[in-house]
Amino acid sequence: MDVDATLKLMNYIKQQHAKGFSKEEIRDQLLSAGWEEKTVAKYLEETLKKEQTFEQSPEFVELFAKYGKFLTEGEEIKYKYTFGFYIAVVTTKRLILLKKFPKELEEFNLENIELVEYYTNIKTYKALWAAAYLAGSGLFYAYNQILWDRLAMIIPIADKFLNIHPFFNMNAIALIILGYCLAMGLYDLSQFILSFIGRVRILPKGIGPTDIIANMSPDVEQFIQTMQEKMGFKK
Repeated sequence: MDVDATLKLMNYIKQQHAKGFSKEEIRDQLLSAGWEEKTVAKYLEETLKKEQTFEQSPEFVELFAKYGKFLTEGEEIKYKYTFGFYIAVVTTKRLILLKKFPKELEEFNLENIELVEYYTNIKTYKALWAAAYLAGSGLFYAYNQILWDRLAMIIPIADKFLNIHPFFNMNAIALIILGYCLAMGLYDLSQFILSFIGRVRILPKGIGPTDIIANMSPDVEQFIQTMQEKMGFKK
């Protein structure tokens, strides 16, 4: 356990001195969150010489146990929200975004955040492109033999290559074209369908927005309300 993590743990215990529930409950929360048993016992005993209690909820202690290592000196966790592939931890100073998979961390000073909103951007043009690609694939499959026959008439030497039909009675060039059109059609269709899912947008000063794909859940609503209150208070 490094010095910084030790100081955070001891400072937290001191700050919460004489407020809530017992040392045993705190110890259980810290152990279940992955802190070493010897470390927990040592610093609980060193920091709390007598039997003390903490008035804050077990959930708050669990938050510190899990995310305290991300805190800076004098910083405290206020809220935690889960949506999409992210966990959003709001502290007294920062917004910390922890991506579940792949593991990633982003952090923004609260004073630098200009906008937090939920929006849905339906990509209608993707549906049009998907329809065009898929319709074109069908037409190409139906009439590709006529196309190649005419090409062979114009360029006789091409007949030797175009008469090879490895799959579905189509030559290799036709298969490549058909495969490309089908792949692009399915890709654009998937993008159109996914565009119906909303996004949480976080816009800090001076850098591009962070968009998180998520449904409009209670956690999303509370997160946006919390951040708007923080920004209102800041102003």
